[in-house]
Amino acid sequence: MKTTLLAATMLGFAAGGAFAQEAQTAPQTTPTCAEALTQIESLLGQADQAGLEIETAEGHVETARAAQGSEDEEACIRALVMAQNDVLAQAQQAGAVPQTQQQ
Repeated sequence: MKTTLLAATMLGFAAGGAFAQEAQTAPQTTPTCAEALTQIESLLGQADQAGLEIETAEGHVETARAAQGSEDEEACIRALVMAQNDVLAQAQQAGAVPQTQQQ
């Protein structure tokens, strides 16, 4: 059940990113570091509950927090994307997400 919930969450994150890349006509808004940090922390919690290895992703989140403290939005978002991609890779290895969904 946990793996199914995690897979649904992962697909939601991946689909959201793919949708944002395809929607060229609508103005795109990037979430703030604070908004994205909250979402990625939730994702890490779900991944941890599902038994996935999240140490590398947690390291990226710490980097994001440091960037946020330095008011470096770009570095924060970049670190959070790396954390998300790491969790997606872990889910793929566990068979929870198809390989084509990673950004």
